Amino acid sequence: MKVTFKKDELLLAITKSLGCVSTEKTINAIEGILITTIGEDKCQICAYDLEKGIKIMIGANVQSGGSLVINGSKLSSIVKYMPGDVTMETAEEGGLATITSGRTKYQLHYMSGDTFPQMPELNPDRRFSMPQKLLKKLINQTLFAVAEDETRPALMGLYFEITEDGAVIVGCDSYQLAVRNAKFKTNIVTKGGETEISFLIPGKTVAELARLLEDKDEAIQFSLTRKHALFSFGMKCGSEEKEATLFSRLIDVPYIEYKRFIPKESKTFVEIDRNALEDSLERAAVVTEERVAGQAKSNVKFQFEGSVLGVSVVSVSGNFFDEINMDKKGDDLEIYFPCKYLIEILRATDDDVLKLSLTSSYMSMIIEGATPTEDGSSFLYLALPVKMRD
Repeated sequence: MKVTFKKDELLLAITKSLGCVSTEKTINAIEGILITTIGEDKCQICAYDLEKGIKIMIGANVQSGGSLVINGSKLSSIVKYMPGDVTMETAEEGGLATITSGRTKYQLHYMSGDTFPQMPELNPDRRFSMPQKLLKKLINQTLFAVAEDETRPALMGLYFEITEDGAVIVGCDSYQLAVRNAKFKTNIVTKGGETEISFLIPGKTVAELARLLEDKDEAIQFSLTRKHALFSFGMKCGSEEKEATLFSRLIDVPYIEYKRFIPKESKTFVEIDRNALEDSLERAAVVTEERVAGQAKSNVKFQFEGSVLGVSVVSVSGNFFDEINMDKKGDDLEIYFPCKYLIEILRATDDDVLKLSLTSSYMSMIIEGATPTEDGSSFLYLALPVKMRD
């Protein structure tokens, strides 16, 4: 095998693939990336950790074809500091790949491409698309609410509900709920003619997808089977567009009935400046204790009274008090929250004025945008309060 690559293209493909390289050290081959020649002018770069994988097609000058598995992290570092185009060559005997650029030469151990695990051959029966920029934004506004508790697999992913005119994306970790409703043409196509589909993508896959996506309006194509999802999109490399496909297992368990957790009869309604509230919580976090193991956490207290919201903390580190003007309708109320969760929620909102809806000191607070959007898109977050002893 002997192949010459443009440095920037090879480096981009390797860097984008590293998130799908296994770190478990169970199978040697999946700790590396697979490089396979395609014809005389292309190469495919693959990584696969048995849960998710990626394939990226790049240009190449193929003098002799073949495939190999090589350490992606080391190869990335080597290519990064090469002076120009990179040539990779393997001999018929020996397990060393020679990597050269100008007068610079490295040799790295490699394995045969046959040792790389077989990636699933998928036959999707449902498809839709959405803008990359929009998907990246929605992921960043919901992923923080995905749980990491392996005893509750349904909460370890983002839940997607797709219709012809938009998507609802949901994350929940039992302490906070994030719901984003986006309106756009999905171009949904299914073999059975369904106009609504739903599925659950693992949080680790979603995080990797967000890392790969770019802030552009070009579409990303979703293709689904019963147990897998494929995401096809273009990546910019200089003036050229490179084709990439990420694929992943889906979480094959029913999602929670999240709508049941949203309080239906609130008694207190508040409109408040988002920046003022977030700044106050950031100040409160300075003295808020977040230790968990064997330690009681200090929480932030909200005192809704009249036209002023009192924000206060009493902790081992010290005390804090602040006041924020608000527009309130309904009963006065005192309620406690973990400061960290509220800050995460506020950072994910994108309306200058927020509407807070409360029922009691022991029921979740609803956080929504106070200003209706032109296209009907919306968001809703739930923050679970902390029950304090009298």
